[in-house]
Amino acid sequence: MADRTIHEAFRYRRGDAVRIYNLHVVAGGVELWRITETADRPTETVKETDLSGADAAARFLEEVERTLTAGGWRRESR
Repeated sequence: MADRTIHEAFRYRRGDAVRIYNLHVVAGGVELWRITETADRPTETVKETDLSGADAAARFLEEVERTLTAGGWRRESR
């Protein structure tokens, strides 16, 4: 991801699965993308949502992290 408009927000692990959440800066806001990597399946990339600004992005990312933690995912450093 050499593009400077893409920023990793965080990554979580559960078992052998890793979920990476990236913010992609676009005209008018940012897109949130989720990448899921597992040993036994192809990498999956999904656009989660469009966000209009920093406040909306912060609230949405906080909710994503709460949901992941509740589902047994653990935050991982890069």
